[in-house]
Amino acid sequence: MPDINEPTPAYKSALSRRQTLKWLGVMSAGITLPVISGCDSAAISAAKVAGRWPDLELAPVTGEGYGTDPNLISPPQSPWPLTMTQDQRNLTATLCDILIPREGSVPSASEVGVPDAIDEWVSAPYPSHQADRKEILSGLAWLDEESQRRFDKKFVQASSAQQLEIIDVIAYEEAESDLRYIYIAKVFDGLRTLVTIAFFASAEGTDDLGYIGNTPIEGDYPGPTPEAKAHLEAVLRDLGLSEYRYS
Repeated sequence: MPDINEPTPAYKSALSRRQTLKWLGVMSAGITLPVISGCDSAAISAAKVAGRWPDLELAPVTGEGYGTDPNLISPPQSPWPLTMTQDQRNLTATLCDILIPREGSVPSASEVGVPDAIDEWVSAPYPSHQADRKEILSGLAWLDEESQRRFDKKFVQASSAQQLEIIDVIAYEEAESDLRYIYIAKVFDGLRTLVTIAFFASAEGTDDLGYIGNTPIEGDYPGPTPEAKAHLEAVLRDLGLSEYRYS
């Protein structure tokens, strides 16, 4: 168990700002709305009260965006500052590695710089990003407060078993049946989506998937493998479309 008197190692940025901006473009391409949609219904309000939701009041992020035709291949210097505090980045890194830990030679989410991408996401001045910012940062505050209630220490200072005790009550569908955890589970699911997209936007993530697209081929295109053709023919046969099989 970590000694609560020992300072928590600070997460150090693993990516350049140019890299995080490219990742932001990739992540935004697949998400056009806030990942964590807000709601002011009576049910959500009751869930927030039951769950002791912090609902942080944040100063608005200022700064210009890239406009309607951004250059995401070679983006210019970003006009907005990154806004996460070091404590928030440390907690984000801890969550990232709970979601995607190191497995053998495959690095963890924090090792490839996913916390930097999350910081970029919540710092961008666009409305959808700012909607997520309030929920994500409130969610981080909730985790610290819940850890203080249970273990009298911040989340990053808790042991791995203690951290998982909290995560286990918010990471699964069962949380939807407990009014105390409905809202944090919703926020955690949105953060999990961002972490996953960011990780697989990295070179290490695409390698782990076995993705070999955008790879030049020397000489003539060899066409699909015999295994791929056999699979396609079987699928077409099952669908009654054998006349369209590969030839």
